[in-house]
Amino acid sequence: MEAVFELLDYLKSISITVPLTLLLSYGLYKVYRRKQAQPSEGKEYSDDSSSDSSSSDSAMDDYFKLVLVVRNDLKMGKGKVAAQCAHAAVAAYKLAKKYPTILKAWEYNGQTKITLKCETEAELMELHQTAKKIGLLSNIVRDAGQTQVAPGSRTVCGIGPGPCKFIDQITGHLKLY
Repeated sequence: MEAVFELLDYLKSISITVPLTLLLSYGLYKVYRRKQAQPSEGKEYSDDSSSDSSSSDSAMDDYFKLVLVVRNDLKMGKGKVAAQCAHAAVAAYKLAKKYPTILKAWEYNGQTKITLKCETEAELMELHQTAKKIGLLSNIVRDAGQTQVAPGSRTVCGIGPGPCKFIDQITGHLKLY
């Protein structure tokens, strides 16, 4: 009987020790990975899609974000806006996959997403064209027209992911949605 109690005590200590060890190991792993991904000093920014470590490190010197600009004149419901923004975010991610340096920098910055509003389709298109002109990633979402808006309506423009300093040049005057 005493052997059973010893076995139970042993199992209790394992049931506490193993999860704590795993938790500590995971925490140390995350700290190590964060230190590995931190940018190096003295590097120049490069937005090409090369996979060498110097361009990856230097891209992280800038703060990266994705801006979702919603047309306010369509008067879409909250759920509709959320769905359209999700479409724009997924499209932006797919586009960013072609540029690993940009994608890695955005992920390093926590994949920040900011939702802003504009008043007209013309303004939305102007933002999209300006973003493209200065070399930012940009996409336009067109609605299928099955619920609240007409088919083919341009609802959201995703600008980025990209460096905040460039995105803010285009969208800095817009208000939060």
